[in-house]
Amino acid sequence: MVNPSAKQDPEALLAAKLASLPTKPGCYLFIDKAGAVVYVGKAKSLRSRVRSYFQESGSDARYFIPILRKIVADLETVVTATEKEAAVLENELVKQHKPRFNVKLRDDKDFLCLKLDTQKAWPMLETVRRPAPDKARYFGPYHSATSARRTLHLVNKHFQLRTCSDTEMASRRRPCLQYQIKRCLAPCVMDVDRELYTEMVRSVALFLEGRHDELTGELTTRMRDASRELEFERAAIYRDQLRAVEAVREAQRVVYVKDVDQDVVGIYREGTLVEVEVILVRRGRVADTLSFSLRNMELPDDEVLGGFLNEYYGVASTTIPDEVLVPVLPDGAEGVAEWLGDRRGRKVALFVPQRGPRVDLLKMASENAAHAFREKQRSSDDLEARLEELRERLRLPTLPRRIECCDISHLGGGDTVGSIVALLDGQPDKKRYRSFNVKSVADGDDYAAMYEVLSRRFRRGKAARQASPASTAESEAALGAEGAPESDVMEGVAESDMMEGVAESDMMESDPAESDALESDAMEGDVAEEDIGFATASDATPQTEGTQVSAAAEGESAGSGGDVSRSAEAGGGEWDLPDLFVVDGGRGQLQVALSAARDLGLHGLPIVGLAKERETQTGEKLVDRVYLPGQKNGIPLRSTSSALFFLARARDEAHRFANHARKRLGKARRLRSAIEDIPGLGSAVRTALLRELGSMEGVRRATDAQILAVTGVTKRHLSALRKVIPSPESSPPDAPAEDTGDLSKARGLTR
Repeated sequence: MVNPSAKQDPEALLAAKLASLPTKPGCYLFIDKAGAVVYVGKAKSLRSRVRSYFQESGSDARYFIPILRKIVADLETVVTATEKEAAVLENELVKQHKPRFNVKLRDDKDFLCLKLDTQKAWPMLETVRRPAPDKARYFGPYHSATSARRTLHLVNKHFQLRTCSDTEMASRRRPCLQYQIKRCLAPCVMDVDRELYTEMVRSVALFLEGRHDELTGELTTRMRDASRELEFERAAIYRDQLRAVEAVREAQRVVYVKDVDQDVVGIYREGTLVEVEVILVRRGRVADTLSFSLRNMELPDDEVLGGFLNEYYGVASTTIPDEVLVPVLPDGAEGVAEWLGDRRGRKVALFVPQRGPRVDLLKMASENAAHAFREKQRSSDDLEARLEELRERLRLPTLPRRIECCDISHLGGGDTVGSIVALLDGQPDKKRYRSFNVKSVADGDDYAAMYEVLSRRFRRGKAARQASPASTAESEAALGAEGAPESDVMEGVAESDMMEGVAESDMMESDPAESDALESDAMEGDVAEEDIGFATASDATPQTEGTQVSAAAEGESAGSGGDVSRSAEAGGGEWDLPDLFVVDGGRGQLQVALSAARDLGLHGLPIVGLAKERETQTGEKLVDRVYLPGQKNGIPLRSTSSALFFLARARDEAHRFANHARKRLGKARRLRSAIEDIPGLGSAVRTALLRELGSMEGVRRATDAQILAVTGVTKRHLSALRKVIPSPESSPPDAPAEDTGDLSKARGLTR
């Protein structure tokens, strides 16, 4: 029993809990002074395991012990009946509390998996982000989207499963191109042998599981049987599949002669930096290697490994092998092995090899982990050197870790869109991608459009800097007074300021790049802008894989002072100004960007212009050039320059993102109905009107009685409709000109 004074003293309360710990298996939670769970662990004996954290020992190699004793104010324990229950409970508690000291891998939604649903009448192989708790088979996750799609392409090329969706298959009336090039059996319309198709599905499963020896034997038997029955076309299919399997097997290294599946886990660490390497051995051959970087890992190796196993094998799509070889056993290893066996449906062995070829496998995994660690460190060092070269070349005050680039895209002067993309340490930082629908320019004026886009972006960056608690009085003084509304700013810019020193050739520097057909997979939603609240229903927002974003894009009402304050509240960190801002173009575009920053009082923001390689009228070839403020001639950059690599990457990404946003905006405009612009009509009412009256023309011709007869339409809706579309009953029959005018006005709302 705890005495009353101990309840008031956290240290005495903690000591009392330590003294009363049971010797049974279970989970323990360490809690800091703020009440947050900082670490979750499992133990075969709670008493010995938990007490070891608070006992002085000169041989204790656990890096986080000194920190733990300072921050832990309380602990909780949960007793379980078996070690397996403790392993399962630990996994759930880590997901629930997300403790800072536990191992946390990237969310599995970031990785692609291959799904094969054998419950369907005609199964197909497809890529998914999140495995569902259905009875389908999942393969992966593939930590490279390219690897996943390459595997999918290989399967579709040789194993002839259908590639169309269920909806397309149900509505198809004739075979598609895949059937014509012999990559699909066309079960949608053709009389396909179900036994043959089932064999294809089984072959795909064996191929993805890495059971190539078994698959080769089956395909060889099928090929010979088909040849014996004089079905040479089917035999040719099996022959091509055999060749594909053999090509994959040739690239695999034979490391073990025993016919078992193994995962070999190697660990390499330097302080709190840990690299974990997993070698996937399938039927004695290395099928794949996976590398995981863990940062700020102050746990000992056994606890790092225990947390890693829970995270890695907790994903539904991860294939669990017969054996898991580890360099050190985690606490409660028997329970972990039982948990893995339950997930797999068969017994799984978890052990540290002592002799034989398994020791060589474990050594190879550890060597690969050390190699991957050094390669990543070398890549990080190389990045620093290249950024330093860029800083010196452009005479920047700080290392340009975060770079932003702006580009404008339009189609014949319409659907004008501006894009701003961001790079963080040379890699796309897509949560900072922004698209702006230009409202004040309709004639293809790239300079005015760029000024509007940059003014809006810089105003939010200024608001974020002013709202930041880290901002100093000096930076506030440099920022100056609050920016004027956008419309006023646009009016106050002299045309000579925007065009000063611009050669005609420089005015056309921004060449739009062709958009990739698959660029929708890489789009990042404008979430911050949606939260701020300046969206319009007519705009379209790019979206990420696996993430549905609102269809309303950035359609800010220019000049709203409330928008600035809301932008600072909604995500100041996402609107912070970059270390370097790049505009796509030459001196003209650079002058526009400087004017936009200067009008808002941002005088210290590094801005440069990047002009693409081009050929002059005299035939002289000009390489990519960087224009700096106050410098007439651009700095030429070689194609092999490290500085050009970062700038060109930002420019090309801005091209792609702007073109994608413009296409989405144009598509939304073309598919938009005039009835959507009538205020006072909700989506349900609009849908009911078009469904029951047939079209917008039918709505214009409908009488008041016909409109009120539509389900869900009230007199309030009729009144809102008549403010835009007059009743045909009130129009004189001999005045067609007025009718045409009203009709044109209604149609004009679509533009």
